[in-house]
Amino acid sequence: MQEIIAVIRKCPSGALSYAIDGVEATPPERAPMVTVADNGPYQITGGIELMAVKQGHGASSEHYTLCRCGASKNKPFCDGSHWDAGFRDPI
Repeated sequence: MQEIIAVIRKCPSGALSYAIDGVEATPPERAPMVTVADNGPYQITGGIELMAVKQGHGASSEHYTLCRCGASKNKPFCDGSHWDAGFRDPI
């Protein structure tokens, strides 16, 4: 169980969560930050509010990822399409 929890906590998109005995785990408290992932999305942490965008039921508002490649079918959120699109940082 601890290994599964560790994997869920590493999920940058907030798509994964867990509950123990019906009680949903509290997300970690982090400072607000936007990180640009190498060849990937913008990673948002710390509960930065995304204005004028509806998030799905149960989606994390503490952390999520935003599309940077333009290929996501769930914009503005990243859906992993950058892998298939071969997106690379323009450096």
